[in-house]
Amino acid sequence: MGLEAHVKDTARFKGGWGFFEIQGATPAKQILYTAACYACHEAHGAADTTFVQFYPTLLPIAARLGTLNPAYVAEMK
Repeated sequence: MGLEAHVKDTARFKGGWGFFEIQGATPAKQILYTAACYACHEAHGAADTTFVQFYPTLLPIAARLGTLNPAYVAEMK
């Protein structure tokens, strides 16, 4: 089992987001930008590269705020 974090910081990360691998009490390590997770989140994240489509309480909020990714909207048609 593993734990990862998707952190938004437009001043710190290329594209505004960084992914981190968390293992126990050791400091989290940023996952390289070449990892598949970046491209997958960019292509399939419903709102700002995040997978809100898997969280029933978040998807309606993203839709109401107009922050849905156009690629996600096209996938759902």
